[in-house]
Amino acid sequence: MARFVGDQNRLTFAYESGTYANPTGTTLQWVGLVTSHELDENPNVLEIRYANTGNRNVGLFVDGPLDYEGTFTFHPQQWEMMVFALGSNVDGGSPSPYSHTISEVNSASGNAFTSGTLLPFMSFTIEDWKQGPVTGENFGRRVQGCIVNSLAINGAEGEPLSVEVNYFAQSGTFLSGALPTIEADPGTVPFLWQHCQIHIPSGTIYNEVKEFSWNINNNLERRHYLNGSRVASIPVPLNRDYEFSVTLDATSERTNTLYNQYFLGGSTFNAMLSIIASTGSREMFLVMSGCKMLDMTSSSPMEGVQEQTLTIKPQTCSAVVSDTTQYLNPWNPT
Repeated sequence: MARFVGDQNRLTFAYESGTYANPTGTTLQWVGLVTSHELDENPNVLEIRYANTGNRNVGLFVDGPLDYEGTFTFHPQQWEMMVFALGSNVDGGSPSPYSHTISEVNSASGNAFTSGTLLPFMSFTIEDWKQGPVTGENFGRRVQGCIVNSLAINGAEGEPLSVEVNYFAQSGTFLSGALPTIEADPGTVPFLWQHCQIHIPSGTIYNEVKEFSWNINNNLERRHYLNGSRVASIPVPLNRDYEFSVTLDATSERTNTLYNQYFLGGSTFNAMLSIIASTGSREMFLVMSGCKMLDMTSSSPMEGVQEQTLTIKPQTCSAVVSDTTQYLNPWNPT
């Protein structure tokens, strides 16, 4: 016997295609430099009380609907999870570097890779493993039908970027035996603060940004229909919400425009987050259109450089990625 220790943990994902919650073959994919994974498996046990028990206690426990929800955080080396968050991707370019145009999917649009009358959103499978000293003592869990509920890209000065993904899944399975093999990519440097630039509007770069957070929320809703199964039906994406938060040192050059034109003036604008580790071969341009500035805080402490925090609400978002991975779509996961 041995205790499970964090350095032996393993988290991977698999593309899904054909039908919802069906992994594409046995090929597992590298997520990135994973720092945590929390999986909430809830059997929603029902407590039934009824007459004639003769006491004040619960009379019967009944297994209720099964719900699966998880959150994982990682330092990104490429951008597959953006495809799952927005819902559509077109791969292009040949030979390397390749291009990937990632865009929004709305409720009336089907998924090119997963069939079904309920128009399932882009989905993936997660495998979470803890390794013991011998094969029979490994502890693995597979959750299928994972759909991104929310995704946040966070950056702060002097640090690697981090991505936090919250997902809803349909079903889970206990795994034992040997740990799966995975083609790791530990040598690729993750995207760092120095690779980022903030444009407000597009083309006007703010060089004094200290930190940022871009977030998409698909506002998934579960349905447990009366259909003979404990697992949820395909999660339904409802209204899509974006938020872009930027903290920067205040300057005389920019403050007037930010405050008078965009915040109080209410002008709409476009913005862009560019993340460029290597021009043309490792980059993402995240474009935000129809932006409104909802809040602008500018406190006045008696010491130090004055700073401001902007809260921006984009109307639509899309991304263009260039990298050395030919496909980010499920049909050819390499």
